[in-house]
Amino acid sequence: MAIISWFVVSLLLSCLLYLISQVLKRRKIPPGARPLPGPKSLPIIGRVHDVPAESTWLKFYEWSKEYGPIYQTEMFGTVHVWISSEQVANDLLARRAAYYSDRPLIPNLPDNKTSGHYLALSGRNDTWKRQRKLCQQLMSVSAKGLLHDYPTKERDRFLYLLSQDPSQYREYIEQFTSRTVSRLSWGSPHPAQLLRVTTFGLLETISPSGALPNVISWLMHIPAFISPWKQKENARHELEAGLLKGSVQYVHDRIDEGNAEPSFIRTFINTLSNQGEKSDRWGNEAEATYVVGQMAIAGALTIGSPIQSFLLAMLHYPDWQKKLQQEIDAVCEGRCPEWEDREKLPLLRAVVKETIRWRPPVPTGIPHAIEKDDVYNGYFIPAGATIHALEWAITRDESVYPDADTFNPGRWLDPKYPTYKEPLTVHPNLNGFSQFGFGRRTCQGVPIVDQDLFLTMGGMAWAFNLTKKRRADGSEVPVHWNDYTPLLIAKPKPFEFDATVRSEKIQGILRGMWETGKGEDDEEEERHQVLLVQTESDGGGAARVLKRGVDAREVGVGPVVLDAQREDDAGSDRGSETSAAGGSLMGSVASVSTGSDSEGESLTPRPRVKPYSARRKAFMSINVE
Repeated sequence: MAIISWFVVSLLLSCLLYLISQVLKRRKIPPGARPLPGPKSLPIIGRVHDVPAESTWLKFYEWSKEYGPIYQTEMFGTVHVWISSEQVANDLLARRAAYYSDRPLIPNLPDNKTSGHYLALSGRNDTWKRQRKLCQQLMSVSAKGLLHDYPTKERDRFLYLLSQDPSQYREYIEQFTSRTVSRLSWGSPHPAQLLRVTTFGLLETISPSGALPNVISWLMHIPAFISPWKQKENARHELEAGLLKGSVQYVHDRIDEGNAEPSFIRTFINTLSNQGEKSDRWGNEAEATYVVGQMAIAGALTIGSPIQSFLLAMLHYPDWQKKLQQEIDAVCEGRCPEWEDREKLPLLRAVVKETIRWRPPVPTGIPHAIEKDDVYNGYFIPAGATIHALEWAITRDESVYPDADTFNPGRWLDPKYPTYKEPLTVHPNLNGFSQFGFGRRTCQGVPIVDQDLFLTMGGMAWAFNLTKKRRADGSEVPVHWNDYTPLLIAKPKPFEFDATVRSEKIQGILRGMWETGKGEDDEEEERHQVLLVQTESDGGGAARVLKRGVDAREVGVGPVVLDAQREDDAGSDRGSETSAAGGSLMGSVASVSTGSDSEGESLTPRPRVKPYSARRKAFMSINVE
C-alpha cells in the first residue's frame, strides 16, 4: 500500500509541476506573425488520441495534405512541428541550423542531451561538436581504406546462410549488420550479439511507442524505484557501458600483442600514441569509447531495415529484379558484385536509393529542437518545439517523385524524371539524400550504409531468384505491402518468400565464399550444428530449444553471462566502471539477452562464443552451457 501511495502522490505532483511549467513556457506570438496551422488541440492531451499505435507516419502524412507543408500539433503540452517539404526542411534545418540543430529531451532517456553517451541524440553543445568532429575523422580514415573489406566479408557470410535457410532472413540480416559494425568499431565480430541486445533495447527506450514517458513526458519525474521504465533503461545502460568499455580494452590488448585488426578504436588509440601533445583535437578515450559505440549502435539499428524492404520490393516488383539481374550478369560475368564495380552498375545504385525512398527506415525523421523563437513565412515557431522532417511525406512529394507510391528505380536513371542526374557513373548515390538528415545533423555513416546496401542487395540479386511462396494448390502466399514495426526505426513485419539459388555454379561459389570468409566463431558454430543434429537424434531437449531460438533458461540451459573486468585490473582507468558494475551487470544481461528484442525478433543464443583470447584483462563472453 505504501508503494501505491507513493506512486499516486508522485504521479499527481509530477503532473501538476509539468502543467505549471508548460503554462510558464508559453510564448506570446509576436506582432505580424500567426500560429502554424494544424488540428485543434484538446486541453492537456492535445491530439494524442488521434495518433494510431502503429504506422503513425501515415496519420502525420494525412494531416500534411490537409494543413500544408508545415503544421503543428500538441501532445501533452509539447509542441510538435511537422515538415513535409524538403524545401522547407532545408530552409529551417540547414539554412537556420544555428538554432535548429538541437535535439529534444527524450523523457525515457533524460541524459541524452548532456551525458556525451548518445552522439546522434546529444544536445547542441561543446561535447557534441567535439564528438562530431571525432566521428568525421574516424569515418574518413576507414572510408579511405574501403572499410577494410569488412562489409564484403560479412556479405559473403550472409549470402551463404540465406541460401541454407531463407526463413531465417531477419536473423541473418541482423547478424550481418551487427557483425559488420562490430568489426568496423573494434576489429572483431564477437561483440555483435551483445550489441544487438543493447541496441534494440535503446530503440525501445527512445521510441514514442516504446515507452510511455515518451508520450506522457511528465512521467519522467517519477522516482526510479517505482518507475519500470527507468529501471529497465538503467539495466540496459549498464549492459551497454560494459560492452563498450570491454570492447575498447580488447583492442588495447590486441595492440599490445601486435595483432589488432583495423578498427575505429585502433585508429583512435594509434593516433593518440603518435601525435602526443597534438592529440587534443581527438578528445580522450572515455569520449571515443562512446562515440564509436554509438556509431556501432546506429549502424546496427538502421541498415537492416532497407535490406528487408529490398526483399519486399523484389517480391512485389519482379520485373525490376530481372532487370537488376541482367545488369549484374552483364557486368560481373558470373561473379558476385564487388564495391569496385559500382561505377558500372547504375541500376543497382538506383535500386539502393529507391528502396530507401520507397520505404524510409525512419519515416517520421529524427527530431530536432529549436532553441529560440522564430518566424518562418509569417508563421510563429516557439522555442523548445520539437521539429520533425516527416520523411514519409518528403519522399511522396509528387512534384519531385511522380507516382511516388510505386517502386521505380528508373526515376533515378531516366532524364524525364526530376531526380535524374549525370554522369551515371557517379549518380545516383546516397550523398545529400534527405533520408540521412539535414544541416548539422546529417548522418556521418553514409559511406557504411552505401557500401553495405550495395553489396547485400547486389549479392541477393546475383545469387537468388526471390519469389512469393506458393501453396500446394499453386496459389501465392500473400505478402504485405506496408506492415511495419511501430518503433522510431521501422522494419517490415515478417513475411514469407522463397530464395532459390539461381544455378549450381552460384551454389558452389557461395560455398567457397563461406569457406574463405568464415571466422573462428563460425567454425565453432559448424561444430555445434553437427553436435546439435547428433543430440536431437538422441532426444536431447536443450539442443532442440537452442535451434528453435527459445529462451534457453526455460529448459535449464544456463543464462547469458557477461564477465566483468578481472580484479587485478580494477584499479585502472580503462574499463573501471565495467568492474564496478559487477553483479548487477551480469544480472541485467541474464534478464534481457536470450529471448527476443522489442520487435519480436529472434535473438537466438549461440551455444558458445569464445572469449577474445586466452588472456584478457577485460573481456566479455557469451556462454550457454
